[in-house]
Amino acid sequence: MKYMIVIGLDIGTTSISGLLYDLETRTVLHSLTEEQASKPFSPNHEWERLQEPGIILQQVERILGLLLSREPEAAGIGLTGQMHGIVYIDQSGNPLGPLYTWQDGRGGQPCVEDSSYTYAQKLSRLAGYHIAPGYGLATHYYNLQHQLVPEHAVHFCTIADYTAMRLANSAVPLIDATQAAGIGGFNIQTGDFDQIALIQAGIDVAILPQVVPSGTAIGVTPQGIPVYTSLGDNQASFLGSVPQPAGSLLLNIGTGSQLSAWLPEYNPAPSAMEVRPYPGGGVLMVGAALSGGRSYALLEGFFRQLITAYTGEAPADIYSLLAQLLTEEPADGMTAGLQVNTQFLGTRAEPDKRGSIEGITLDNFTPAGLAHAFLQGMIDELYGFLKDLEQQGAKGFTRLIGSGNALRSNPVLCAKAEAAFGVPFTAGAQTEEAAVGAALCAAVGSGVISSFREAGAFLGEFYH
Repeated sequence: MKYMIVIGLDIGTTSISGLLYDLETRTVLHSLTEEQASKPFSPNHEWERLQEPGIILQQVERILGLLLSREPEAAGIGLTGQMHGIVYIDQSGNPLGPLYTWQDGRGGQPCVEDSSYTYAQKLSRLAGYHIAPGYGLATHYYNLQHQLVPEHAVHFCTIADYTAMRLANSAVPLIDATQAAGIGGFNIQTGDFDQIALIQAGIDVAILPQVVPSGTAIGVTPQGIPVYTSLGDNQASFLGSVPQPAGSLLLNIGTGSQLSAWLPEYNPAPSAMEVRPYPGGGVLMVGAALSGGRSYALLEGFFRQLITAYTGEAPADIYSLLAQLLTEEPADGMTAGLQVNTQFLGTRAEPDKRGSIEGITLDNFTPAGLAHAFLQGMIDELYGFLKDLEQQGAKGFTRLIGSGNALRSNPVLCAKAEAAFGVPFTAGAQTEEAAVGAALCAAVGSGVISSFREAGAFLGEFYH
């Protein structure tokens, strides 16, 4: 019998998580989450968002060591983490310079030779692919134009793929489609970077990591445990949350928010949603609301400033006050006509768009009314993506699964989601669903699970 415990590691922007997942009992045996030791920094420009890959690797190695001290014979190690960002590496696999994170803004800077274009827009026009600021190729393109690519760089890759490579004692980064698509210039139909288009855009494609199937083994740790290619964090969260991809919607509300749905085939029709590869086949249609949980944090900050100005002291906890307001007064009637558009950070398609509060009357402009309307606005923005899905021919969704801290901590938000989408809402069984997805990826790679399609059967009984 094959060993039934796998390890999942999630390298986020603000925290790093690791867990032991028991495939036999379908439970997390042990998990730990630490705040990122490498804080984002901006050495030269306010729009820079860099982190130190060496510090991140050391922290991951220490977390992995703690997990292995509990379970030294795991079947495999799977990884996930922040997408889009890149690390340059040399021929020996050493990092050259910082991790340029997905939040780094260099791709959004106006071109020196023609300020009517940003570097991301110019590269997108040259390559024929939409490559957003923060995507690895937009970052690389800016660095090329400013002679910032390290002299001895032979490849770049994501932080999760760099870490996987180092854990496996390899010097050659491998990347799967879920991460490669987040770099930019990726053709979903061929399952690889569009090298001809990128060469025409002036990119030396030799610097790109090799694309391999999801769950490919990279090598083994010094303890002899196989390490597998990382998954994009969105796909890992879906894999670790959704037992039956067909017919399920995943609603994630944390700092940002997303609505994700799996479709068996790629439909190239125009869409406000992103089309992302999914391990084992099919695609995820993903609608991202940029403000997400930050919308509610904006309201919290408003009340905090108001109370501080009135009392002269900063209050300890505003969220408990908001929770009290939400439960003390019924939403019906009280917020009639009050509407909050929560696009405070714009949208991916319209980055200059901004939020608004409308329909204010003499009766509905109350603290509780605002709290309800902000939550409703967060849900309404995500619900709008369902209409987009239906236009793509995707129908028959029967389950809404929720993940993310904003949903976990706010039952009123969950109730509004269920009411808006009109299907039963279920909170995800695990708090670290991306790390669970990474662990399941390792289980597929090791052969303990026969395929990615079967992985949902190994999620907890909570779902069934």
